[in-house]
Amino acid sequence: MSFLKKLRDEVREVLPAVLFLFVTFHLIAFTNSLLLESYRITPARSMFATIGALVGGKAILVANRLPITHFFRARPLILCVLWRSVVYGAFCALFLTTEHFVSGALHGKTPAETIASEHISAAHMCANAIWLAVSLVLFNSYVELDRVFGKGTLRKAFLSAPQGIPSSRGDLPA
Repeated sequence: MSFLKKLRDEVREVLPAVLFLFVTFHLIAFTNSLLLESYRITPARSMFATIGALVGGKAILVANRLPITHFFRARPLILCVLWRSVVYGAFCALFLTTEHFVSGALHGKTPAETIASEHISAAHMCANAIWLAVSLVLFNSYVELDRVFGKGTLRKAFLSAPQGIPSSRGDLPA
């Protein structure tokens, strides 16, 4: 397998997770702005959300390669969705925390200084965790339903015009 084909396949595999996390992390950034009463999204906050989406997407890609992720694959879908959400959440937390400490180290801070420099309340952390948990359950629900119904079936159902159903203007399809 050539390098470009492998790269293309990996990008195709990670792109849905990155796009989903991109939206999720921007919602988290917006929620954080509301919690902090700043009511504005700065370019830096948006950049952090975008980088977080890329890191989280890579975390999901790595987690998806591990056998533990597919532990409940033959069980009812709800178990599979919840289990994968827990595993993906743990990997995202691990990758994002590691990224945070690496960023602190690049600025000459020890891990203790990095933790101390953050002024995040427990309510703030809970709000972020709730957003991530709900988003991962939605993402994994979509992925598992698409697996059960056939790859691409849900995308076609959501992004294509229904066949044989009159439009809202009462027109019949051609």
